[in-house]
Amino acid sequence: MNTFEDITIKYSSKLVQITCDETLKDYLDEKGNGALKLSGYILEEYKKCQGKPLKISKDSLAIEILAHTYIDSFSQAISAADKVLPAALRGPLEKLMDNLRSHTGIIDCGETAVDNNRWIWDMLTPYKGLIYGALGDRA
Repeated sequence: MNTFEDITIKYSSKLVQITCDETLKDYLDEKGNGALKLSGYILEEYKKCQGKPLKISKDSLAIEILAHTYIDSFSQAISAADKVLPAALRGPLEKLMDNLRSHTGIIDCGETAVDNNRWIWDMLTPYKGLIYGALGDRA
């Protein structure tokens, strides 16, 4: 268990778990902070703790953090992008958004081997400009 700016983060093999609470939201709402900054820290700290890099890109991790933390805003951004997203992604993404709404207390960010949703976050990285733009400074 570790903290960064009072955000609780747990590191284990192929997985990082972030407590999604007011502390995380307050951090993301502060000017100069954002999910990209937090993702960079997490990836560096994971490497120190586990002795090897976490096989998740900085953008994929940031998008997952934003999706869990701001599910309503994120859902609106995805709905706005619906026409440009690949058809194969639309159904699974809507199902995931429904699931996220009911399970947002802990953000489980795992490598593909342990996280069956990693492919969705990875497939959203080409749309990071749209997602980050919709969520503003929080990105």
